[in-house]
Amino acid sequence: MADAQYQNLRARLRGDTRHCHAALDEQVTRLDQAGADGYARFLLLQWRLFAALEPVSQSAACAPVIRGLKQRAGEDLARLGRAADAPELPLSPHPLAVDYLVSGSRLGTQVLRKRWLERGLPEVIYACEYLSAPSYTEYWRGFTARAEALPAEGAAADRVVEDATGLFGFCLECIFAESAEGRAIHA
Repeated sequence: MADAQYQNLRARLRGDTRHCHAALDEQVTRLDQAGADGYARFLLLQWRLFAALEPVSQSAACAPVIRGLKQRAGEDLARLGRAADAPELPLSPHPLAVDYLVSGSRLGTQVLRKRWLERGLPEVIYACEYLSAPSYTEYWRGFTARAEALPAEGAAADRVVEDATGLFGFCLECIFAESAEGRAIHA
């Protein structure tokens, strides 16, 4: 049930997912600080997320973004000699939960892009399709407009928040999935 302090769904999502969002941000920051291996693990996280979301997110406004980002992350992983299995998403998320996570992640990726490029890692220069993707800020603006127009309470809002929380948890599971976060591809 929504806390009465929330004026709309966007505010509730921000408030009710802050802990799982912060936990994911902490893990991504660790990847950011781990050099070339961290960059590869970040790409693995992105590819796993988009590979799992693609078949169940056709109703999300950002569905075309998911396909494109999955392809870009996959190309970068191939250049780095990394591979991963596509995990199965343990939920069928509400389209607004998908839009919240995917559109919001593009904002964070822009910050990470700047950091990785400033470090001058050869891997970032060699495998930069994902980081070179558009920011897709129009999807974030569209999401915020929709979410601000929706109530913070009710069954639909509860589901969006629950699914967004589940997606943050799924991302954390992807980070922790393998100790090496991907396997080298051997010819």
